[in-house]
Amino acid sequence: MATVIESERFGKLTTRHRDCLRLVYQHRKSAEIAHTLGISPRYVDNQLIEAKNILGASSRFDAACQLAAYESEVDSSHPVEITSSIEPFWPLPVPLPTKGKPTSTLTWQQVLVWGGIIAIVTPIAVTVATMVIVSLTLLLGMKPA
Repeated sequence: MATVIESERFGKLTTRHRDCLRLVYQHRKSAEIAHTLGISPRYVDNQLIEAKNILGASSRFDAACQLAAYESEVDSSHPVEITSSIEPFWPLPVPLPTKGKPTSTLTWQQVLVWGGIIAIVTPIAVTVATMVIVSLTLLLGMKPA
């Protein structure tokens, strides 16, 4: 059972502190946490430092373990997620804004692959278009320039 002192300590944590610590408990890095919560990695680090200091923990993972232990005693409404936070590499998401994702959230590997695809497909498309134009001009009896 959680003591009054523990309840006061954990009561000082903000919702953002708790969200970050829960994701640290799932072994996620600051960049992954930032992507998941829609904040910057630096802000995540600052939140984790504050939470670590509030709880008097030696590391961010230690603080996350303390929060997990406290929440398991007090409230079990936060089930542990086993899902991966990293978006799947394949199939590649479209590199354009959509209604669901107005900003690009591609990883650097996905950007690199899209760059390679564009670098390969563009010359092929230009060559095919040129061949179609030349073929049509020959079929219509015109001389290509």
